[in-house]
Amino acid sequence: MAPNDPAGTDGIESLLAWAENHPAASIRNRAARVRSDLTELTERHATDAAQREAEERVAKAKAERESAQAQPREVKAGGRAATPLSPTPVQASVSTGRRSKEELAAIRTWARANGHQVADRGTPAKAVLDAYDAARSAANLAEAG
Repeated sequence: MAPNDPAGTDGIESLLAWAENHPAASIRNRAARVRSDLTELTERHATDAAQREAEERVAKAKAERESAQAQPREVKAGGRAATPLSPTPVQASVSTGRRSKEELAAIRTWARANGHQVADRGTPAKAVLDAYDAARSAANLAEAG
């Protein structure tokens, strides 16, 4: 970048320094607003990056936990690995513990396809719900990764 190019970082700093020392108050005020906006954007960028990193660490830890939880189930089931269905949005239901009738129907269908015994109505057993959630999370991580 050319030394006088205002688009470069050095150019922006020199332009702001010039504006902050300008005799006109309107130019000095504008420079102060720009510097404030740049500071805010820098802080938001850093915060977003930190949040993204934290979410990635959480997702990795969840995947490791679910993998560890799946191992005893596979041994119990005679070495069969569960085959996850394509994911459907249930984040809210998992966090609140309430599931819609449609989701419960999908869970029962998934459970039967994966060797679980479930009734035609009502909420499946907690072990079935946990297995379904683990399979969905693993499928979501596989898609994201």
